Amino acid sequence: MIKLKVIIGAICTGLILLALPSQFTSAAELIGRAVWAGPRDAGTSEQSVIDFANQLEKAHINTVIMEVKAGAGIYWPSTAFPDAVVSEYRQFDMPAMLIRECHKRNIKVHAWFFDYAEGANSYVVKQHPEWLALSPEGKPTTSEILRGRPYQLAWMCPARRPGYTDQWLIPVIRDFAQRYDIDAIHHDYIRYPGDLAPDTYCFCDYCLQHLPEYAGYLSKTYPDRPFYPPIDRPHLEAHWEKSPRVLPGNWNELNREMKSRFLLQGSFFPGGNHDLDYFFYEYRINAVTEFARKVFAEVRKVRPQMEFSAAIFKDPVHSGRFIGQDWRRFTDWVQYVMPMDYRSHFPGDFETFLDLLQESIESQKIWAGGAPHLWIGISASDLFAEEREPLARLRESINGSGSAEEVRAAFEKAESRLDKYAPDLAKAVAEYLRDPKDRGTVQKRLSEFNANMPPGYLPSDKLTRTLERVKKSGVDGIVIFSAGGLSSAKFWDTVGDFFSR
Repeated sequence: MIKLKVIIGAICTGLILLALPSQFTSAAELIGRAVWAGPRDAGTSEQSVIDFANQLEKAHINTVIMEVKAGAGIYWPSTAFPDAVVSEYRQFDMPAMLIRECHKRNIKVHAWFFDYAEGANSYVVKQHPEWLALSPEGKPTTSEILRGRPYQLAWMCPARRPGYTDQWLIPVIRDFAQRYDIDAIHHDYIRYPGDLAPDTYCFCDYCLQHLPEYAGYLSKTYPDRPFYPPIDRPHLEAHWEKSPRVLPGNWNELNREMKSRFLLQGSFFPGGNHDLDYFFYEYRINAVTEFARKVFAEVRKVRPQMEFSAAIFKDPVHSGRFIGQDWRRFTDWVQYVMPMDYRSHFPGDFETFLDLLQESIESQKIWAGGAPHLWIGISASDLFAEEREPLARLRESINGSGSAEEVRAAFEKAESRLDKYAPDLAKAVAEYLRDPKDRGTVQKRLSEFNANMPPGYLPSDKLTRTLERVKKSGVDGIVIFSAGGLSSAKFWDTVGDFFSR
């Protein structure tokens, strides 16, 4: 009996391993040694681009994911969309120079696009406010307040046709792909907003009309007939297959907020379970998935071998519900799956994070089974809550004219590291506590320190241990966020040492 159990266990283990792509089953060479970067990292001159490419090469980076479309606009001298080009890049062709210099050094370049997030004052938002995602009150995301401040991103509706997706986003991406010999197109913000009200968007005029059509809430042939089925079964929901009319008879008389509430909180059957939220989430997932499929097809018309990568949230089951990003469904059109396994996306202290990171990666190997590559995204600046939070509390206490006790309590938690790495600053804060007159000088010193921390204040071993844990998981790549963060934390050598092994 014991031998039989061992044999069965071995067979089951083998079946599980066979279900996973071979590159995800054991520790392997890192095919991808990547970093996310922004236009500022590359600069606005030929020499600054060369210097950046040299930095990447020195750190043994073999893939750079460069932002080319963000909230401010696009970062290349597009002749097809000239009004959307950020002013510094109307004459300076940063992508062309970056691709040239990186390819000289055998470094691949992925073009990073903010898909559905635009800046509040971007060209396309001003020209086409009808493409904005709207709340039940008919307001865009820029009307929201997040953490006490006006929300700055204008989210666009992914579902609307014609609209932002087919009239702007896909043409912009296709324009870039046709113009440049890029290695891959990189999706970011390929989703609905999730950092404010995840269930609030989108209820624009298009979605109010097409969500019911998508979900089959009425017959187009007989729009006014309810088609209620005979109730001959013990459970009300068991009568679903005859597709009765779901919308109430006075649907056209309801205002936007009432329609929105019904589509999210209503019941498929009058008096039944409140289950329409399921169809709302599926509608959003379908819109995002359809975009991934469509943009892949359109870009491949002009670049038949073009590959795609995507920055996605760590759990597609959760992100499918909250932001319409069930990325398991679009791995046919994304060759490089890059979960953002940032520490801020996990609870607990640093040691807990490492354990949860490993657990998460094991699930991601299964979820990403349809994609050739799984590269884990790590935020370098995100790892140091224990070192940064005492400083933040100290700054807040002083900036907010906190009491001496509040400032002292915050200082005590940061004092030992400041004594070691910034003794002059520690002395200045101590003097302020004895005589709190010159608050402006201490505020300035703290701001300067935060912007340019000395080497060692943020312990590089946290980054190394995180990278080691990812590598041991057996994935074939790591992506670090971001080049700017590595520069400010002075971690380029740490990354270079790790990737050179």
